[in-house]
Amino acid sequence: MRYVSTRSATETVDFATVVLSGVAADGGLYVPVELPCFSPQEIAHWSTLDYPELAFRVLSPFVGECLPEADFKALLKRAYSGFSHRAVAPLRQIDRNEWLLELFHGPTGSAKDFAARLQAQLVGYFLERRQRRGVLVGATNGDTGLAAIEAFKGCPHTQLLVVYPQHGVPEQQGQQLLAADYPGLWRFAVAGSFDDCQTLVTRLLRDWPLAEREVIGFNSSNWVGVMAQLVLYFHAVLQLGGGQRPIGFSVPAASFAEVYAGYIVQKMGLPITQMIVATNRNDALHQLFLKNQYCRAQASQSLSPAMDLSLFANLERFVWELYGHDAHGVAALMQRFEDSGEMSLGNEFWLQARMIIDSYAVSDEETGREIVSLYRDTGSVIDPHAATGVLAARLYRRSLVAPMVTLGEIAPAKSVRLLQSLGIPGLAVEPVAPPSMHQWQTLAADDCAALRHCLMAL
Repeated sequence: MRYVSTRSATETVDFATVVLSGVAADGGLYVPVELPCFSPQEIAHWSTLDYPELAFRVLSPFVGECLPEADFKALLKRAYSGFSHRAVAPLRQIDRNEWLLELFHGPTGSAKDFAARLQAQLVGYFLERRQRRGVLVGATNGDTGLAAIEAFKGCPHTQLLVVYPQHGVPEQQGQQLLAADYPGLWRFAVAGSFDDCQTLVTRLLRDWPLAEREVIGFNSSNWVGVMAQLVLYFHAVLQLGGGQRPIGFSVPAASFAEVYAGYIVQKMGLPITQMIVATNRNDALHQLFLKNQYCRAQASQSLSPAMDLSLFANLERFVWELYGHDAHGVAALMQRFEDSGEMSLGNEFWLQARMIIDSYAVSDEETGREIVSLYRDTGSVIDPHAATGVLAARLYRRSLVAPMVTLGEIAPAKSVRLLQSLGIPGLAVEPVAPPSMHQWQTLAADDCAALRHCLMAL
């Protein structure tokens, strides 16, 4: 398998290079030159596999010859060994033909553990083989950073640089973020929004000052962040129909990696007939699919804080797929967006996306009502992010016959104060260790120069 940048198809790289990368040299994101395609019969034979073995079958084509089969299987087994449920990602029925895919049984209680733990295994392996050191760089508004901190704390030859909004991280995740402490972990608070953090990290990845160390993105701008999501869809489809039954998914838009992954797995052979993108009041993605208008916007705080953003890195990969791998068209479109903060797809490509994707923006009031309603009617406790997906699924599903699966990306315990205020019993706030003294400094929202200066001391 070879990979190219979304903005230029002139140079191809192998899987190991993609793993040990931030962005491509031209500022684009790495994508596979072609997607593997599995037959219905082949997929059906995977129904009895455990999660690590299923991951091996789905992901092996993306790895190619960069990893011996035995080594890759061992890395996958270690990556998924830290999950508390033996199914890794169990399905729970919440209504007639409606399901919740629980993605929060990893060590930090969020779906981000899937990508972080797989990435840590792959990064450690390839750095060792190349005798290099790496710096993992990424932005977080809570769970992405916590998952990376947990996954990389024992990873040799790496340091971790976490950038987060000074006032944009939920209280519990913020306390955990500041309490984490081990050699090689560096945190930078930004006086701005999560979107500002994303922009700062992107600029840093494009202009990395330390040639002697590999710079590696730990957000889903790194292809591994997408790759990990592919397995989730195969797992759910196999559990609900052996890979033969049409199925729909509702995705709370805490990132676009899950949406993009869902879009391409149906090209790989899964019978996915609908994707629903659920947003909160920060509805940039909803406006894209509803009106073909995507705009950078100032995010406002909501009951579902992981979705309080308007910049989604994997939208570029999605556009590349829609545009038929037209790197020049993608480069021109993304440049216009970076210059103006606005973007519209070509009408034929937008209509192509709308053939499978619907969207809905869920208000805080609707979110709260859905949490209470589901608990009252089923006894199931869901967090506010899952609530947006569950409600959007119920309102916009195209078929009552096809199962509808909502991605449950965050453990309900992470929203315990909100759930208690809504009258949901049985949850307690977990104690958090005191803050570490190894906090670096607060950066201005656009001060990439100061961040590069700090890096020289690492």
